[in-house]
Amino acid sequence: MPFYDRLNITSEREYTDEGFLKVPARISRTGVQDYLAIEMGLTDRDPKDIVRVYRPEEEVFSDSSLSSFANKPVTNNHPPELVNSKNFRDFGVGFSGPEVVKDGMFAKTVLHVTDEEAIKNIESGKVELSNGYTADIEWVSGITPNGENYDAVQRNIRGNHIAIVERGRAGPACRVADSQLITGDNNVMKITIDGVDFEVSDQVAQAVGKLQTSLTDAEKEAKKKEEELKAKEDEMEEKAKKAKKTEDSLNAKLDDAISKVPTSETLDSLVSERSELIDSVKKLTPDIEWQGKDTNALIKEVVGIKCPNVQMDSVSEDYLKARFDMLLESVNENTQQPIDDALKAEINKGTKTEDTRSADVIAREKMMADSQNAWKTKGAK
Repeated sequence: MPFYDRLNITSEREYTDEGFLKVPARISRTGVQDYLAIEMGLTDRDPKDIVRVYRPEEEVFSDSSLSSFANKPVTNNHPPELVNSKNFRDFGVGFSGPEVVKDGMFAKTVLHVTDEEAIKNIESGKVELSNGYTADIEWVSGITPNGENYDAVQRNIRGNHIAIVERGRAGPACRVADSQLITGDNNVMKITIDGVDFEVSDQVAQAVGKLQTSLTDAEKEAKKKEEELKAKEDEMEEKAKKAKKTEDSLNAKLDDAISKVPTSETLDSLVSERSELIDSVKKLTPDIEWQGKDTNALIKEVVGIKCPNVQMDSVSEDYLKARFDMLLESVNENTQQPIDDALKAEINKGTKTEDTRSADVIAREKMMADSQNAWKTKGAK
C-alpha cells in the first residue's frame, strides 16, 4: 500500500549554471513512526487513531529498498496519485540522485530540483520532505530493540517519489526524511476543492487527495461506460434503420405482387382473349399444337408456318403481331380458305414433307408437272 513520510531539506544547497537546485537530503529512517488509521486504510477504527509502524534496519537499508529511491521524481507536495510516465509531466519538479546510501539511521541521497516555483518555495522556507512509497504491512505488535512499542511492521519498501512539503513527520533532525506527526496549527496544508482553498492537516489533505483520485477514476469509468452505451445505441439505431429499409422494400414488392393478382373481371377477360386467340390460330393452322404455349410463341409459330420467307429472328414482336392480324383478316375475308386447306391436304397426301404454300400455287405447279410428264406415261403404256 502507498505511504507518505516526511523529512527536511538541509541548508547545504548548490545552484547549477542553469539555476537548478542541488541539495543533499535524508529521505528515510529506521524506527517507529506514527500514522493515522485512515492513512493505513483501516475502516474499522476511528480515522484519527494512531497506528505505530516499525521500520526495521534490514528493510530500510536493504539493497532493493535503497536502490528503489534512486533517480525518482521530486514533486511539489504530494500528487493525488503515485507518479508514473503518464503523469510525470504534471507533477515532476526534479529527481533524486543515482546513489542512495546509509547515513546512520537515515538513507541519504542528493536531490536535483529543476522547477523554478519549487526552488522559490524552498528558498521561502518550504524545506521539509515526504517520501511517497509502497510497502507491505505485517500486522504484528511488539517492542523494538530500542524499547519502542509498535502495532505493525513495514516490509518490502519501494520508493515512488519525494515530495517537498510544509511539515515533515521526522522533525528537523531529518532534513529530507520520514515525517513526524504534528498535532496543531504547524502541520497545515492547503487543498483546493471546486476552486475554493482550505487549510487542513496534512493527514486530511492526503485522505482528501485519495478521495479525489477515487472520484476522478470513477468519473473516467462512468464516462467510458457512457461512451460504450452511446456506441451500442448508435449500433442498434443503425440496425433499426437497415431493418426498416428492408421492411419497406419487402412491403413494396408485396404491394406490387398484389397489384398483379388478377381480379374476376381480369380473369374473365384473359380467358376470353385466350379463347379468341386459339380460335384464330386454328383458323390459320388447324393442325398446330397450341397447348402450353403463350400468345407470343403461338403467333410466332403461326407466322413462321404461313410466311416461310420471313426471317423470324430479325423481326420484332409487333411485326409478328401485325402479320398475324393480316393473315387472320385474309382468312376471315376469304371463304375459299376452307376449300384451299382441304385441297392442300389432299395434294400433300403421300408426301414426306408438308408443303405450306397456298393451295392455288401448289395446284398450278402440279398441273404443269403433269403436262410436262404426260409423254412419259403414254410411252410407258
